Amino acid sequence: MCPGTGKSHTVVPRAAPGYAGSKRTLAVYDPAAAAQQRADAARLSADAGALVPLPVGVAGEPIKAVPLAATAPEPPGIRAPKGLLAHLSLRLDLPVHFIDEKTVTATDVDPQQNRFRLPIDGVIRNLRPVLSHLDRQVANLVYVEAPRPRLPKLPKVPGEKTKKRRGREHGGLPVLVIERYAGIRELQLTRWESSGVCVIKGEGYMDFINNCGFSVGDVVEIWAFKEKGLRLFGVDIYEEGYQESPLCVLFIKK
Repeated sequence: MCPGTGKSHTVVPRAAPGYAGSKRTLAVYDPAAAAQQRADAARLSADAGALVPLPVGVAGEPIKAVPLAATAPEPPGIRAPKGLLAHLSLRLDLPVHFIDEKTVTATDVDPQQNRFRLPIDGVIRNLRPVLSHLDRQVANLVYVEAPRPRLPKLPKVPGEKTKKRRGREHGGLPVLVIERYAGIRELQLTRWESSGVCVIKGEGYMDFINNCGFSVGDVVEIWAFKEKGLRLFGVDIYEEGYQESPLCVLFIKK
């Protein structure tokens, strides 16, 4: 999948372990199916295998998304030998970060909106430090500013049809969104400049969110984890042939 298209690949279901008491199995993410998508995203970097310097003010940014003893208990069984991390072929000692919790709104389950809105404070404070600089570029999270003011409407000319102003085409960072009933779906994370809103969206979003069984008013915990290269002196260092894991976002209904 190319980030600019807004499309996501279809995951291939096969037997997979559940977690947190789930009686249903997870659909397995196939890394090969998304390799081309991440390769396309990597073209934003002059050399994805080289040192990637971060801009001033970001290079030394600490990860404040402390694995969550202070905020909420870590999802049970996630580090088990047959748990979620092992199922995704990730290290069992990988830090799992609590991002935030949110109350599901009507717009999150509205097919016309077709996106899940993330709490922007949690994204900036807890999720952004987990991302590599390239991830931030693709997700439009390198520089986070106040929302841009809306442009005034074009004046109407009698007898002429007013042209609709074309908005910016939004791509996004490929992410694996996980929920115990809905399984695993590759979607996109992005921030809209016009409103400053950070969302998860993409082809198949409504199928995923419907399978989650969320209702308006439900409270959902948002977690994230990602296996990255070595970070040294504020720079991400990649060994030859190394490939980062996708960002994984886990939803847990409280």
